[in-house]
Amino acid sequence: MISMSNRRLLAPIRAGRLPTRSIMRTKFLMWLTPMLAVIPAASAVAATKATMTVSRTVAASLFQILLGLILVLLVIAAAAWLLRRFGHLQSGAGGSLRIVGGLSLGPRERAVLIQVGERQLLLGVAPGRVQMLHILDRAIPSTPQAAAPGQGFAARLASVLKQEKRS
Repeated sequence: MISMSNRRLLAPIRAGRLPTRSIMRTKFLMWLTPMLAVIPAASAVAATKATMTVSRTVAASLFQILLGLILVLLVIAAAAWLLRRFGHLQSGAGGSLRIVGGLSLGPRERAVLIQVGERQLLLGVAPGRVQMLHILDRAIPSTPQAAAPGQGFAARLASVLKQEKRS
């Protein structure tokens, strides 16, 4: 069934006269305008509700992730502080056992000088094995490494460079 407005549009075509584009465009827009007026109003309300729901969900998720990240960083900082604060506790021998020095002998072997009370022991340490190499009669004085931590390496590097220049 053809409506009355469509009959008016089709009458000039049947008579052999084609309507101009502007007339067709005007008629089409007059027919489409009431429909378009309803769609944006309904979709705008739905879109606003959906956007608000999505934005609240996204904001809540971001806040939860940020809060979790801050919590993890605080736990790491607290653990680092505790290790720095209490990591150097002397235990076992009541504080009379300490490492005086060490020297790397290979990729997995070390020689370590340990002071126990008034005695110093030279130990060989390898994976799965610790062996006493020597008991020192005279204690070797320990040098404070905190005063000049890189001085030993700098001196060795300078001597190696001097030897290469001479060669």
